[in-house]
Amino acid sequence: MRDAFEDLKKRKTVVSWRYMAMKLNADPGNLLRVSQGKIHLATSMISPVAQFFSLAEKESAYWTELVFFGRAKTDKEAFDHYEKMQALKGVPFKRLENQELEFYRHWYYNAVRSILGIHPFKDNYAELASCCSPNITPREAEEAVSLLSSLKMISRGDDGVWKVGTTFVSTGGNWRSEAVRSFQHETLQLAMESLERHHPSLRDISTVTMTFNQADIALVRERIKEFRSDLLRLSQEGTGDNAVFQLNIQLFPIGFLDALEEETK
Repeated sequence: MRDAFEDLKKRKTVVSWRYMAMKLNADPGNLLRVSQGKIHLATSMISPVAQFFSLAEKESAYWTELVFFGRAKTDKEAFDHYEKMQALKGVPFKRLENQELEFYRHWYYNAVRSILGIHPFKDNYAELASCCSPNITPREAEEAVSLLSSLKMISRGDDGVWKVGTTFVSTGGNWRSEAVRSFQHETLQLAMESLERHHPSLRDISTVTMTFNQADIALVRERIKEFRSDLLRLSQEGTGDNAVFQLNIQLFPIGFLDALEEETK
């Protein structure tokens, strides 16, 4: 909403949050806080805001899903609205079934699939293996291509080049499965090794210790989810991609005041 507002300011001589609030019969302070990411937009305001910005039918539908995506309280809700957003943009989205979760058995299956999306590959498995960081073996590269093909995530074109069939992959409701946990363990290990393996200009691994009220953790997780969504859109809309990156975001408690209070009772 903030981006749409800033774009509108460039095209209209006089426009402000107060002006927008007046047109929508809303509180200007609340609209400003929504634009700052401090509160959610009320669902009753979805349609009025769409009309204010003169959104077309498809744009209005995308805007509606975007608001509900931001308000989602569970991973399933978020995935459902995210899939609808991608469908409206014409982006295919594959939700993996239980038998397909083998895709997450090793980190390099995902890496190979992403590489095939930006690099024309036929049968040079040694070259494909060397594209992974860290390098995998040619045999592992061949196994990855075989698995991706059997899952119909890639297909060989008439020119012999393997092509990625779907853009985004979701675990759906299976994100707690053993295979996905194994994938997460492997990528966390890779993140640690990246400290020594990659030049700082090619990575961003930072740490910060913060204090929160435990009741606010849901809001923190929501901000992280929005950040991931922004990066996914940037990845989708970019051109000339020449590298595959793994993003891991870690947030976990290392101390509770509740425990201290229990000790002093």
